[in-house]
Amino acid sequence: MRIRKAQTGMVLILALWVLGILTILAVSVAAGIRQKIFLVARLDERSRMEYLLQAAVKKAAGYIHQEMEVSNFVFTPAVKMNLLNNTNELSNITLGRDTAGVGYILPSGSDASLHWGVVDEESKINLNKTDQLTLTNLLINVLALNDEDASKLALSLLDWRQYGEGEVSGFFSDDYYSNLQYPYPKKNADYESLDEILLVKGMNKQMYNKLINYVTIYGDGTVNINTASKEVLEALGLPEAVVDKILTARRGKDGIDGTPDDLVFLKTFEITSDINSVVQLTLDEARAIDAVNMRGLLTTDSFYFTIEATGKIASRSTLKSVRAVYSSREDKIIYWNER
Repeated sequence: MRIRKAQTGMVLILALWVLGILTILAVSVAAGIRQKIFLVARLDERSRMEYLLQAAVKKAAGYIHQEMEVSNFVFTPAVKMNLLNNTNELSNITLGRDTAGVGYILPSGSDASLHWGVVDEESKINLNKTDQLTLTNLLINVLALNDEDASKLALSLLDWRQYGEGEVSGFFSDDYYSNLQYPYPKKNADYESLDEILLVKGMNKQMYNKLINYVTIYGDGTVNINTASKEVLEALGLPEAVVDKILTARRGKDGIDGTPDDLVFLKTFEITSDINSVVQLTLDEARAIDAVNMRGLLTTDSFYFTIEATGKIASRSTLKSVRAVYSSREDKIIYWNER
């Protein structure tokens, strides 16, 4: 009897051991399955977000091209209103249950609310085309630097891209870059991405975040007077009083850009007369505009547009954005950066 009881006890213990091992295996398998399900879900969400952002950018690009084709690539009042301020087309882009929007917040000194639309690159100062005085003025206006610091940073930004005879005379920066902890040579060629300015002597991330709304590397260097900010127009050498009158005339009675009552300049040689039809310019103010015009710094058209798309997956609360640049003349995306 005792032997049988002992055998029974051993069998029971063995059975409990087996049951314990099987339980551990089951828990391990379940954990592995949960991890795989989680991984598959995350990959699915990532793919959905990529498709969503692509869809939003492509819709905006297609809409830009459509508007520009209708106007024969002339920056008409309708083009300005439909591209800079269009809630109906660009605020709620859906792909299945996921949603995205294309919008921008105007830089400091302007209406800081969110606008559903795109930003034209010709409203900014072109780093590959500008001169030291214009860039210095911009840095003073945007970064609140004093004259000396602004001039030094402007020289650094110009020196980064200039080579040979175009290099800034008496400005030696090679030693700075070669003596960094992780040295690199200066570019000696045009900027290909705005992110490059983070490599320039004297630049930091805080400055970059402010400056990026006012500078570009796209276009021929002329600034669209229909869309340029106060800071950009003053950087070109226009007095503050003249810029205020330009903006007053441009924005119409409601004082807001991108609405039906806007005045849109169609010819550069008609700018002063167009402004005078709304607000009176003095002789000196008209001459100031003509002087900037004669330097070939102004245009009334735009062909490059920044598309800022932000997407949200239905199953998650987090957002993801992409910054793209679209060329309406080439009808293609020429820059893409997800954040």
